Amino acid sequence: MADVTTEGEGRTDRLLAPTWWTAVCIVPVLVAAWTILYLFPGRTEQLWAWTIKPDMTAIVMGGGYLSGAYFFARVARDRRWHRVHVGFLATTLFTSMLLGATLLHWDRFNHGHVSFWAWLGLYIVTPPLLPLLWRNNRRTDPGGLEMGDLRLPPGLRRAAAAGGIAQMCVAAALFIDPRRWAGDFPWTVTPLTARTIAAFVAFPAATYLSFAFEDRWSSFRIPLQTATIGLVLVGLGAVRARADFVGPDWAVAGFTVALVTNLACLVVLQAVMDRRKA
Repeated sequence: MADVTTEGEGRTDRLLAPTWWTAVCIVPVLVAAWTILYLFPGRTEQLWAWTIKPDMTAIVMGGGYLSGAYFFARVARDRRWHRVHVGFLATTLFTSMLLGATLLHWDRFNHGHVSFWAWLGLYIVTPPLLPLLWRNNRRTDPGGLEMGDLRLPPGLRRAAAAGGIAQMCVAAALFIDPRRWAGDFPWTVTPLTARTIAAFVAFPAATYLSFAFEDRWSSFRIPLQTATIGLVLVGLGAVRARADFVGPDWAVAGFTVALVTNLACLVVLQAVMDRRKA
């Protein structure tokens, strides 16, 4: 039988208006990024903030942006803070890493293209804005379970957090010393694209790490759906751009195993928890 509690006294768990407007504004930006990067990965020189080669990097980014659009669309639609707060923490890390990559590789960008200024504006504004929204909305969270919600088993939370630590270590190593790991990558990367991919790896890693301090299943459904969509899009893109996989055989195999394993774990976890909830 699921634990059920009522909302905290004086707290509505309703999304504050500035957060709703932020989500609404971000969705079309992310959909536009997906359109350029995922549908036209070979035209980044003309359409994007910098030229990305090979196509697989653009496809990874595009898949991540569409999954991000799904997340913020759910933020705007659900308007329940506790259901999305984990995603705001993960997105803060993601945007901060991309801002860092931009500053470190400033000369690689096409400063005369409108896409660059859209990119720069997004990643200057969001790193301080998202934690501010998280802090303000946190006061609305009653901390209890919504009707029909579940507490996550401690063993599952420990396993998810451990997986998050491992994945975060991969993202950190790739971001800190991209040249060291470039030769071990499944496809060709530059220091900029390696650091960019590290940011996309860090998003689900931060979500998994959040299992260490959050135990409500309702707080993870939307972020995990977001990660699942991203992995599916990356998998489909990998088939499409399979000619780009010119790295060591073990690296290609490792990428494939990691992608399939992550996706399988996410699907099974969501299926099991939703079945228990029912």
